[in-house]
Parts: sequence; structure tokens; C-alpha cells
Amino acid sequence: MVDLAATFEENAMEAAAMVWRCERTPLALRKAVGLAAHKARGIVLSEPEFLGDPLIAGLRGLAGFIPRPDDDQLATADAGVTEAFAGVASTGSVCVALGRPLVSATSLLMPLNIILLAKERIVARPRDLFDPDCLKGEGLKRNLVFITGPSATADMGPLVHGVHGPHRLLVLLLE
Repeated sequence: MVDLAATFEENAMEAAAMVWRCERTPLALRKAVGLAAHKARGIVLSEPEFLGDPLIAGLRGLAGFIPRPDDDQLATADAGVTEAFAGVASTGSVCVALGRPLVSATSLLMPLNIILLAKERIVARPRDLFDPDCLKGEGLKRNLVFITGPSATADMGPLVHGVHGPHRLLVLLLE
């Protein structure tokens, strides 16, 4: 049997993302996000859909947390915390469902994007997300963005990171 979490981790790191395995407890999550964002001028959280508020509640007390960011705070915040809709093992990509408040800003605007990925939401291939039997068919009803590593482009010469998205991508793989 293929270990989807291990395959995801290997492929995500190959794509220049960082992956930290994290116990799925409020304290462990708070410690991991606090460590990752310890130098951040501001931390913005998009509200989770799948992980539940009890797990996320401790993040709201972190130093630098901005509860209801205005435009200026969004423009200057250094870290965004986003829940993943799913992970894709074969590519090491995270899949983010757009539509909830702040998801676009936290996943694409901040220099550091911290993705919270539940281990059981990892699928083998991208096309699996569009199977009606996968994740209760939720992938068929959503606008999804696939993120594979930090933002990069090489269309004008050498590879440049952080052009149109996060400079750093950290996936907290919640076990």
C-alpha cells in the first residue's frame, strides 16, 4: 500500500516547499505556527472549513495575529495561514478552495503561506479530486487552486521566486 502522506511530503519538498509533520492538537498547531511565523509583522488566518474551530482557536492568541485585517494590514502582513482542501501526493501540491473570506489573500499574497493539511485529505493524483466518490464529491462543487511550492517563474530568464505569490510555502501535515 502506498503511503500517500510520505509521497506527498517527498514531492512537496522536491518542489521547494517545506513540510512539517504536526500532531493534530491545538497546542502543537500553535507551537508550529508560532515557530514558523516568529518574525512576522502580522499573521492573517483564513477561517477553516474542515479542521474545526477548537483546533484553530489557539492561533488567534499568537503574537502578531490580526483578527479582522483591513487593507493596509493585508498589504503588510508577513504570514498567511490557510486550510488546504486537499493535498496531491503525486505532485506534492496543495489544493486550496477559494470562496471563503481571506483565502486568496492568505494563500497568494503573504510572503509566507502556512498551509494546514489534514493527512486524510491527501489523494494520489489531481484527477482524483474530481471523482464523485472522493472527499464526498466536494471537489466538483468548488473553485480550486493548486499550489506547488513557493511562487516562481522563469519566463523572463533565470528562475525568480516570490513573483506572484508566497516566497515560502510551509505545509503543516496534521496527523
